[in-house]
Amino acid sequence: MVAVDNGLIRVGVDLNIGGAITHVSDLARGENLINSHDWGRQIQMSFYSGPANYQREGKRKSPHWAGFPWNPIQSGDAFGNGSRTLEHRAEATALYVKSIPMLWPMENDPGECLFETWIDLEGKTFRYRGRLTNQRADKTVYGPHHQEVPAVYTNAVWHRLMTYVGDQPFTGGELTEVRKTAHEAWPWSKWLAAENWAALVDDSGFGIGAWHPGTYEFHGGFAGARGKGGPKDAPTGYFSPMHTEILDPDIVYEYECVFVVGTLEEIRAYAYAHAARQALPAWTFQKDRQHWTFRQARSPWPPSGALALELGPDRARLEGPLCFWQAERAPRLRLRAAFQTRGTELRLSWRPFSGQVHTVASWQEWAKTWWTPERSTPLAVLNDGTPRDYLVDLAAVPGYRGALGGLAVDLPESADGDRASITEVRLEAAP
Repeated sequence: MVAVDNGLIRVGVDLNIGGAITHVSDLARGENLINSHDWGRQIQMSFYSGPANYQREGKRKSPHWAGFPWNPIQSGDAFGNGSRTLEHRAEATALYVKSIPMLWPMENDPGECLFETWIDLEGKTFRYRGRLTNQRADKTVYGPHHQEVPAVYTNAVWHRLMTYVGDQPFTGGELTEVRKTAHEAWPWSKWLAAENWAALVDDSGFGIGAWHPGTYEFHGGFAGARGKGGPKDAPTGYFSPMHTEILDPDIVYEYECVFVVGTLEEIRAYAYAHAARQALPAWTFQKDRQHWTFRQARSPWPPSGALALELGPDRARLEGPLCFWQAERAPRLRLRAAFQTRGTELRLSWRPFSGQVHTVASWQEWAKTWWTPERSTPLAVLNDGTPRDYLVDLAAVPGYRGALGGLAVDLPESADGDRASITEVRLEAAP
């Protein structure tokens, strides 16, 4: 392990498993919070893409993970083979690691990609930046998948998974402890965190939290016997900020979050002190897709000032990331776009915000209610290929009320060779 400290906290990475974080401790307390029972734990990067049931000829796949897609992870594979570290640097309070990850469900099957991690300590926090560089021979652009950005596993002492699931963020509202019920076979739950953070703490309220600005979907829970166990023991707490992304075969994908080592109050206070609380959701597609995904369309990577969409005979759909806003604060929407399509009308939809913790099954049932005719409105557009600003009076739609959690756009009807270009989507306050 290579570790750095700043007199307050210590963070260590294991170069035998791709530089995944295997140690985080408060130096005054000394205990390591991070679980390393197998190479699927630690704090590490983990990505998902197609094909849905990945298999490489000549490589064995774990029966336990038989249905898994392409899934490179930083530490290693389910058979105990560690990922290969290519380069690392350790400075006074900073670490950098470059590695070739293993595909988790496969035996000794390196991913056709590179992982890079930057870790910078400041006070009782460390900033974590991850980068995926895809170099896949399979040039298929697969559909959207959940991405762990990153995955976090703690030892059994830090078993209380705490977060805020309400719809009044940054007002000091009551926190929720995420605990699965006895009848759930899968140990992890799903929820929307309007304050963009979650934490695993011990019975005294001390532990580790991650604040990921702009990220609202989190997964997590606890598996095994709570309260006692070290880094090599099976019981573990888990949480992960999640984004749904399309990972092109040549994509360069980055994210950044901050980990806080301290009490639950300190973790929440950090999010409060650094969050852009008054900002309404807005997306400009200058260099990336801003976590938007698409179906029945193609879009080259990387974007260059706009999300350029190549269309076909099936009507294309864009979906924005899970997010949060109150309808009354954003009575209108601005769309800057250009269309070369057969049709001259698109449909804008918005989904509700859920203020509860879901099982996998209840999340799936909730997702079926996201897009309804009542929570949508048509928008007439010009199809001459000229970029324009379109303003939508959302407040005039009866179904536009309360706490909301995301947008979708059904593009105008199209045929082969049609195109659309989306430069900006922005929710706005009253002028």
